[in-house]
Amino acid sequence: MLLEDIKINQIVTENLIIGAGVFGLSIANFLSESNEEFILVDKSINPQEASHYALGRIDPVLGGAGHGNETKPLDVAKISHQAYKNFLELDESFKKKIELEIKPTFHFYENDSEFNAIGKVIDEIDPEKKHFSLETQDISQINFIHGESNRKVAKFDGTIFINSMKYRKELFNRFSKKQFVNDQIIRISNEKKSNKVLGEKNIYKAKRVIIAAGPWTNLIEGVKFQKKIFPSKGQIIKFHDKENKFSNYHLHGPCSLVRKKDGLIWIAATLEDQGFNKDITQESKKELLEKASQIYPNIYDFKFHSQTACLRPSINNDLPYIDKISDQEIYVASGGDGWGIMMSILVGEILYKILQKN
Repeated sequence: MLLEDIKINQIVTENLIIGAGVFGLSIANFLSESNEEFILVDKSINPQEASHYALGRIDPVLGGAGHGNETKPLDVAKISHQAYKNFLELDESFKKKIELEIKPTFHFYENDSEFNAIGKVIDEIDPEKKHFSLETQDISQINFIHGESNRKVAKFDGTIFINSMKYRKELFNRFSKKQFVNDQIIRISNEKKSNKVLGEKNIYKAKRVIIAAGPWTNLIEGVKFQKKIFPSKGQIIKFHDKENKFSNYHLHGPCSLVRKKDGLIWIAATLEDQGFNKDITQESKKELLEKASQIYPNIYDFKFHSQTACLRPSINNDLPYIDKISDQEIYVASGGDGWGIMMSILVGEILYKILQKN
């Protein structure tokens, strides 16, 4: 007996969105606001993946902490700046719910070429300096640095932080839960006038299928992808700061340190090629602590709180993979790597324009 033969429930919809991470939710919200019919499907009732545990840094300038990229590639930075401005333009009630805050940044670098690269990106994406300004900082004047340091410091303003968990929750609360189905999607096949999608619980028939399954995108059968989306694990550690002794700055260099509105110091993040393994490790905790101590020697004065791991949907560049991938009205919206939270605010609009063209 085939798996299809034991299905007892069939769901028909105009648009089927696979994945309830921030990309899928961004698309669902945009379709809802455009009065388009859709069903959103996810294997988890409350997905706790990358968009749940992410640091939530909205920054179009700097690259990933410790990843060897001081700045984002210019094409990524330009798109990221638009996403950044969209976050600034959110209504104040929504900003409050997602704990949006803007923090100045101390960026620790090793040579002048790195500093110049940051300045060049800012000049290109924000020539009038509406959101970002850059200046050198005398490291000897920073009161939390002790002893000799070979690093230099740049100060610039404008870095946004949000609570990623609450951001995803608020996106999920913006449309009717009758449009959400808990199911694991296995395969997509084509019929004459629609796509047939096989899940573990249901069969779906949809004019359009939109795959926003994050790191699991390429695991869906029956679909050919021109680009590979693969998982990369990132681990984060957090420390108590009950007396609010930590710097009010976001510190960025070998890692990223920031005290968020939850009162915890977040230290982020590792970049690990471990497939779909989400286990936390003592090795990663040690790595993050060693990197943090290079720019904040007093980090060991704080009490450890917790450690998390998540899987990012990685791609060969940092630009999300948003495109039509089949004449049978199959689309993909995934990728973004460590910038998925930031890019998500653009995804619904970008994909909707692609849908309108087809």
